[in-house]
Amino acid sequence: MLKDLNYYTVKPDIICSMIAEINGEDLSDSTKYFEHYETGIYRHDGYKFNFDHFIKNNCEDKIIDEWVKYGVCDNYEQILEKYKNILNNPNKNFVIGLSTVERDRQPSDGGWRWHKWGEYIGNQNPEHEYLYDDIHIDKVYCFHIYEIK
Repeated sequence: MLKDLNYYTVKPDIICSMIAEINGEDLSDSTKYFEHYETGIYRHDGYKFNFDHFIKNNCEDKIIDEWVKYGVCDNYEQILEKYKNILNNPNKNFVIGLSTVERDRQPSDGGWRWHKWGEYIGNQNPEHEYLYDDIHIDKVYCFHIYEIK
């Protein structure tokens, strides 16, 4: 089942802060980079693709399994639907971390690629290797499901 984290702060550590700022994240206001959607579901763009660092550095909770599932979605509801059999297990605790990937923040040469981040479970239709070239897609989320204790 999904479980909320017991966190001390949402502020990213120094290394992740530098990476986030290089990637254009505004860390002056936590409401811009951190969101708690519902029980056990978080978006933290200050820890771009490194939600496990947030859990390890800012939370009382401990990760048991970092590799439950990961991938790309359009919204967190798609994760809840696709992995409901895993997430509804009453004998295990899970948390979901998401990172926003916006097309308008991608460089024209290189950038974020679909195949590197796991299965895409969304409804949009990626047609190119790079998100930048899929002009009909504004943003997606990388997600990671962790088992915690």
